[in-house]
Amino acid sequence: MLGEIKVGRCSRQCYREKRPLKEGEWYYSVVLQNDDDDYERRDYSAEGWEGPPDGSLGHWKCRMPVAGEKKLVLAPRAVLIGLLRQMEDLPEQAKTRYLLALILLRRRFVRVTTGPPLTANDPGTPDSETPGPKIMHLEVVDDGSTIDVAECQIAKSEAESLSESLSELLYCEASEIQQE
Repeated sequence: MLGEIKVGRCSRQCYREKRPLKEGEWYYSVVLQNDDDDYERRDYSAEGWEGPPDGSLGHWKCRMPVAGEKKLVLAPRAVLIGLLRQMEDLPEQAKTRYLLALILLRRRFVRVTTGPPLTANDPGTPDSETPGPKIMHLEVVDDGSTIDVAECQIAKSEAESLSESLSELLYCEASEIQQE
């Protein structure tokens, strides 16, 4: 099962340049584990970024908010689950679908269930000799239905473009969501 790491909010300061980050400025954040087994977040301006420091657990690129800019929010839960189901028949979207499944796991909209270890090449045989990606068996928390998602390897060179396309797909302006 995936572990959860508690990370603080953006410091709004460049760790290397020791200056405030400006509105609309792109910056990078990293998570490091310190000697006390706690986690530390560091934020770097684009100019101060030289790549992730040794020992970093993860890093990502963000943009400082601009005053008055419309806020983006994640699409509603039902929409995200529906999107995951619709993408099943789109093999060219396998990596995006896998990342969406991980987001839904992180948000606890779905959970991993036990099932026989299957491969995408031969879904009926538990120990298939035909190599293929492993399948993640997911249960939708709201209704108990199941969804199978092929695990994918994502190269560093693909990460940024997949992240951008996923963001465009999943987020909308807060004003677009109707209050029920």
